[in-house]
Amino acid sequence: MKKIKIYNLFIFMLGLVSLSIGVLLIIKANFGVSVATSPPYVLSLYFTGITFGQWNYIAHGFVLLLLVLVVRMLTIKYLMSFLISFLFGVTIDLLNPLIELVQAGTLIGRSAVFLVGCVAVAIGIASLIISNYPILPFDSFVKEITRIKNINYAKFKTCFDLSAFTISLVLSIVLFGEIKGIHIGTFVSALILGTMIDRCIGFMNTYIEGTKIIPQEKVNAILDFDLINKKKTTKDSFY
Repeated sequence: MKKIKIYNLFIFMLGLVSLSIGVLLIIKANFGVSVATSPPYVLSLYFTGITFGQWNYIAHGFVLLLLVLVVRMLTIKYLMSFLISFLFGVTIDLLNPLIELVQAGTLIGRSAVFLVGCVAVAIGIASLIISNYPILPFDSFVKEITRIKNINYAKFKTCFDLSAFTISLVLSIVLFGEIKGIHIGTFVSALILGTMIDRCIGFMNTYIEGTKIIPQEKVNAILDFDLINKKKTTKDSFY
């Protein structure tokens, strides 16, 4: 079967918009946000002067700084990763007024919005992955630490998610005296999103062929340059 050729940039843009819409729809359903977005969401509920989108790239920036301190490297790829998190936060804030128009008053309506949100998140993450652009700092942190420190990915990812969950729980209790933002949907999304993302990646790889605007070798040479050590990192660090 002949694949549909699409520029990676457009696949990336689709992923960014789809992921933003999905996150907002899951919040709209009010069944609890995903683990990864729960810390910035809880903070946005209390510190209302800063938007949810802004708290997202602040949190991503903090994790990226932690990554740089641990691995003692600062590559162009890491900076691009933060730029993507910034675009993600801005997109969330831009699309939020539109999502507010969605009506989800009944249990059935909320369930439908939640499922559509999960599908949108899965499509978004899958698109970002196959676009070959640098991934969000939360994902970069897990991927780079496990690669450099030779740690099992699945175990470290679970620890990272549990840490985010714990931070959200503590922040919620300290700031509000009750649990905010975390509910049954948080656990359901954690259970189903992995499979959904995998299916979306498989579908896209079957029917879509990403086209590069710039040769991948040149992109890699730029992204993997270490600004601290003034040298190109090893090939293993490529995305």
